[in-house]
Amino acid sequence: MVHWLEKKTVYEGSILTVKSGRVRMDNGEAVDFDIVEHAGGVAVVPLLTPQPGDDDTMGPSVLLVQQPRVAVEEDLLEIPAGKREAADDDVMARARAELEEETGYRAGRLVQVADFFVSPGFSTERIVVYLGFDLTYVGAHPEATEEIAVVRLPLAEVTRMLNEGRFRDSKTIIGLYALLAHLHQEKQA
Repeated sequence: MVHWLEKKTVYEGSILTVKSGRVRMDNGEAVDFDIVEHAGGVAVVPLLTPQPGDDDTMGPSVLLVQQPRVAVEEDLLEIPAGKREAADDDVMARARAELEEETGYRAGRLVQVADFFVSPGFSTERIVVYLGFDLTYVGAHPEATEEIAVVRLPLAEVTRMLNEGRFRDSKTIIGLYALLAHLHQEKQA
């Protein structure tokens, strides 16, 4: 385990804090190190499943959001997600809020499928991913700063796009593969 010898804040913004200092490694060597502190995030893979009597011909489908991402200068297709306000946020409550805010759907049931560090070599950011089932439309209310388009894709199309490497966002890739694994397990049971 490393031990900080000195650490100072060199930047504090609305989303992240950058700290710089020196750490002592397990081998005794002292090295310079920078880290990005981030409260983390939550994400939901919302699965729409038509009910008997519905006019829905699409079959099981996933709700995704397309939005511009300034850092990579691209519009990305992602699962609904959001930043935690603090490390001690109620993660499931935040996931429910983000799903409703971005897609207009409320999940009757959330199942946690992943909890991972985004890039632990330099960042504390950690994302918890849920699958959202039993969805009910209640109306979207994105934040004023969000330019979001909700995109509904059939499950077969999502699988094809994953196989073709068309998703470029890590939480989305992890979440979608977790959904496919979960559905496979349910089918085997």
